[in-house]
Amino acid sequence: MKVFNKIQAEIDTYSERIENTLSLPEITIQHGLNSFRYQSSSFLEVIFDAIQITSETVFYDLGSGYGNIILFGALKYPEAQFKGIEILPERNQVCASIIQKEQIVNASAICGDILKADVSDGNIFYLYNPLFDFQYGELLNKLYQISLIKSIVVIAESRCIYFDQTDWLKQYHEIDIDIVRKIKFYRSKSLSYDLQEKK
Repeated sequence: MKVFNKIQAEIDTYSERIENTLSLPEITIQHGLNSFRYQSSSFLEVIFDAIQITSETVFYDLGSGYGNIILFGALKYPEAQFKGIEILPERNQVCASIIQKEQIVNASAICGDILKADVSDGNIFYLYNPLFDFQYGELLNKLYQISLIKSIVVIAESRCIYFDQTDWLKQYHEIDIDIVRKIKFYRSKSLSYDLQEKK
């Protein structure tokens, strides 16, 4: 996608400069104990090939960094909504500026804590290892509450073990990146699924 290639180059320029200026002690004092690691997927096409996007889709990138995932998705699927939540304003502002400059009407950059933000309108949730180990329980509970109301899809790139261990998600697809790293796709189990399992 030619338009996104230009955007990706712009993100790379900003991220290289910004990441070199961030001080872990300072941002921890300002934002509390969070995982501030910055990593972004290199498998954008592959990720989106494994999910169904419709006009009903509200896709969240939880820990969206500079917005690679949501910007790519929004350009590829103009009928769907893409929202990124990033705790660091320095990163979030880059994404918000690109959205405004490129007039991408179906993308939103939200500056906030993914554990506190309201994501209840979402039905697809992507994560690239945005939390410390001890925080995943809280996130899983939050997503579980949403799954009680509607079916959701969770895409985990790295730290898949937490999603593997749930009894309310079922893995339906996997991408092997290397010997250790994987991208796994999960669907929430519906009531009808649970009844079929019990038969």
